[in-house]
Amino acid sequence: MKLFYCNVEGGNFGDDMNAWFWDTLFPDHATIAPDTTLFGIGSILWRQNLEGHRKVLVMGSGSGYGVVPSELPKGTEIGFVRGPRTAELLGLAPDDAITDPAAMVSTFDEFQDFSTTGETVFIPHVGTAKLPLNWKRIAERAGVTYLSPAGDSHDVILQLARAKMVLAESLHGAIIADAFRVPFVPVRISPTFNNHKWFDWADSLELEIGFEDFLVSMKETRKRLGQIKRALLRVRTPESAETPGHKATPGTRVAAVVPEEEKARARKWVSRLSPAIEMMLVRDLKRAARLEGFLSGDRILRNRQTQILNRVDAMRHRLAA
Repeated sequence: MKLFYCNVEGGNFGDDMNAWFWDTLFPDHATIAPDTTLFGIGSILWRQNLEGHRKVLVMGSGSGYGVVPSELPKGTEIGFVRGPRTAELLGLAPDDAITDPAAMVSTFDEFQDFSTTGETVFIPHVGTAKLPLNWKRIAERAGVTYLSPAGDSHDVILQLARAKMVLAESLHGAIIADAFRVPFVPVRISPTFNNHKWFDWADSLELEIGFEDFLVSMKETRKRLGQIKRALLRVRTPESAETPGHKATPGTRVAAVVPEEEKARARKWVSRLSPAIEMMLVRDLKRAARLEGFLSGDRILRNRQTQILNRVDAMRHRLAA
């Protein structure tokens, strides 16, 4: 099978791990069903991505960007999807939702023998990490360790696994932490933070999460964020699935599409206000580091991991036959 996942310029460990992850979980995927494309880890289930493939096998992908198709293209087969929100959007049965396949890394042999560091690790979303701010200095001043989401995926996973606490704006930062039983605190920094994919994953583990919002008391920042949000509202449909009780429907967008000019404006104002923003981020990180953190139930996580193994095994045997 060919492998499909998101390639982020400069790297993003949650996507990049697809390159080696499936060799362990689904070792013969590259040699069977050559006319099929395997959709792997990531929020990639949107109409444009699904079109143009002869056959597609979805193994744990989720919704979160683009337009959700009102009907899956012919030739699409569902192994499983990331969470119940994705299943509902695609008109799938509830048991087609398991959880994000990245939860399996804690069962891989290469991640079984390591020592903990006792550090509190901060990992932002890859887009936030690209803002013109000195993230390493900010983290050091807050007494936490900065972890770039653009680092080598093996190294990033190991640093998350060794931590005592993870402050995550990166969804896969939280997923990996949870898989290794490291408490995590979801933080929101970017005004384009994607709530939908977080709730999709959290619901898959029967986990109720809350977010720590950063930069909320800075007047100039709030003014500019308001301008950006108003711009986003012009491209966002009413069905944007941004809260636990607000769900998108098939055929609509599940999150905003951010124009490149808005991204450029955001980077510009961040650069101008960087001293004040960095000071506030230090304060916010200190506050978040004092929180207890979230963790899914041991039994639920083990159950989902078993379900994934069973589903992968079933797909392997069916495709080989």
